[in-house]
Amino acid sequence: MDVDQVVLLGRLMLQEVIILAGPILAVAILVSLLVNIVQVLMSLQDTTVSTVARLVATGGALFLSMPWMWRHLATFTIGTFTDFHEYLK
Repeated sequence: MDVDQVVLLGRLMLQEVIILAGPILAVAILVSLLVNIVQVLMSLQDTTVSTVARLVATGGALFLSMPWMWRHLATFTIGTFTDFHEYLK
């Protein structure tokens, strides 16, 4: 395997990780931002409120996006293993 091919495989894998983790991270960031704004406006100092809200929102986002994530990951894996003979030269 050539160095360029290793770099290409690494780049493709990192892109896949960003595509799969991006929506979940975006939900966690948005919920954290909204809860923090509400906490500042209401002068709440409890960290449990933000932690529970973020966990529930992240869990819900994972539950709703899991079928899409599995299909996307399966397509990527099958595509990588199907064309793997190019990397063995």
